Amino acid sequence: MKKILTLVSLLLVFLQGNAYDYSGAVKEWGRLKLVGNQLCSESGKPIQLRGWSTHGSWFMGCYDQKDDFEKMKNEGANLARIAQYVNEGNNVPNISWVKNCIDYTAELGMYCLVDWHILNDNPNSKGKALPTDGTWSGYSNFFRELSSYVKSKNYRHVLWEICNEPNIDKEGAPAKFHEVWDDIKKYTKSVLPIIAENDPDAVVIVGTPQWDQDVTCAFQDPIEIGDKYKDLQIMYSFHHYAGDQQRYLGILSGAAAFVPVFISEWGLSGHSGDNGADTKSADHMILVANGKNLGGQIISWANWSWADKGESSGTFTGGGYSSMSFSESGNYIRGLLRKGDNFSFCETTPYKEQVFDGVNDFYLDLGAYDKGGQDNAYFDYDEDWACPGNDINNTKPCNAGAAGKEDNFRPGEYFDVGYVDKNHKETSYKNLGYIGNGEWITYTIDVKFAGDYEFEAYACDHEDFNTFGIAVDGKAGLVTDKGETTRYQALFLPTCHGGDESGDYDTWDWVTPYNEYDESIKYRIRFAEPGTHTISFAFMTSFSGLGSFKIKGNPENDVYSKMIENEKISLWPNPSENGSFNLSVGLDAEVKVFNAQGACVYSGNVEADKTAEISLNLAAGIYNVQIINEGGLTTKKLIVK
Repeated sequence: MKKILTLVSLLLVFLQGNAYDYSGAVKEWGRLKLVGNQLCSESGKPIQLRGWSTHGSWFMGCYDQKDDFEKMKNEGANLARIAQYVNEGNNVPNISWVKNCIDYTAELGMYCLVDWHILNDNPNSKGKALPTDGTWSGYSNFFRELSSYVKSKNYRHVLWEICNEPNIDKEGAPAKFHEVWDDIKKYTKSVLPIIAENDPDAVVIVGTPQWDQDVTCAFQDPIEIGDKYKDLQIMYSFHHYAGDQQRYLGILSGAAAFVPVFISEWGLSGHSGDNGADTKSADHMILVANGKNLGGQIISWANWSWADKGESSGTFTGGGYSSMSFSESGNYIRGLLRKGDNFSFCETTPYKEQVFDGVNDFYLDLGAYDKGGQDNAYFDYDEDWACPGNDINNTKPCNAGAAGKEDNFRPGEYFDVGYVDKNHKETSYKNLGYIGNGEWITYTIDVKFAGDYEFEAYACDHEDFNTFGIAVDGKAGLVTDKGETTRYQALFLPTCHGGDESGDYDTWDWVTPYNEYDESIKYRIRFAEPGTHTISFAFMTSFSGLGSFKIKGNPENDVYSKMIENEKISLWPNPSENGSFNLSVGLDAEVKVFNAQGACVYSGNVEADKTAEISLNLAAGIYNVQIINEGGLTTKKLIVK
């Protein structure tokens, strides 16, 4: 047995000794892993990968030789994304090209993201459980051969993006395309074991519907972790084009509290890849990526693209790197990379004190959201129909609710607050309305008792997509009624009386939100300890409105409260002379003194928070003082000299 163990030890030493000798970022950070939702170094330090994505190998101006990647690194990039197009190049994956790129990045100490660059189709679109032809043809050979190659080289710098932008080819709002997500989940059950066989603890990025914008699916119905790929580090992709997609940026910001996300493709242009470079909107995206999001997640990114295609999203204007003909987009990214780490996080202060005593039902004042403004206390996006004159990049938002428009509620801030009952504003709940994809909002409350609490929401009778998450202190805040953590964190808010898309906005009632994929889960909000907490609502779809929010108190906490009060018992001096002593209690109490034989030698009452002076002529000895009140029975030992 000792001989076998020795051989195993020698084998491990041999393998470690033959691991690839990296330089650069890979040498510093090692094998990447997830700690919670955060991408981290091998030692657990939060990190951010940032760099460029290549164009496809079929496009001659994508700059894909070793010296091109070296120039990319010299600009400050620690990541190169290798886009293996599936639809172009006669639908034949160029595996040798990807291997070369993997080798080049290894030699330079850069991380390498291998991207299976699917575009319009989704993996099960042809009605087959596991596609064998069409645009998804060859994925199994592609990942098997490349992961085997990575294993043979002892590489630890490769990340895998298994399906870029899987979609039904039509426009629409996020959360409409859950059938696409169902197909992606089926696909992952096939491709993830292939990668895990050779690269078992690699970071794998899963594409999401709506051109990688509907990350809602990732926490509404998460990828199931199978035994064959239990150690893979699963993340979810988000794509963003700053020129015309600011309306979706909040989805990324809100989802960061619930799932690990990776901006595997983004550009300063519009989503077509052209139409100029919007640096102001790009600044906003980078702010979110650098930690200013609901989850405080530092998010990695790859800019589109390291090419001179002649589009405004390209890094070069033509003529290549050697002539330093960087485009406006290219120069913007160079500036970001040269700044290095520039992280910042949400900072808020309470608008007013809101206290949940843990005993009585607590009604959250929805108008009392935290102070701090956009990207700190909330993320608000207003369409032109809600705030006339606003544009697609949200440069002229407003408070579209009645409280803002009619009553100038909280001037200078613009989350959309109104009234459930406009005719009785003084007694009406304040409600959140005009809710679009990706809006979120934060409140601070003082929680007196830790615990898991039931909750309800006040909903109208108008049907919408109504998908949202609840975060506590910037992290997923829900557990099951059995106290178990759950990865199913997205909730659906039903209509109050079974209404439909033509339902009434003026009819409201209390409802219990649920997960559409698993309605059997009974949810609770968890406050792990007493004290000040933030509670946030992340609205991941359009929403008919939130009229109020109630956290149900637990009457048992009243007993606990009384027990705590009962601990405020003081008896002094002790020992005492002749049985004279002082006594103070936290609750009104009956007091009895017993001698060693069990006979009661005194009985009386003491008022709460007052000191009673009790003078007894007692013989020397040990006596028991009983204090009886709502908190129960407490016995103190009294020594008489």
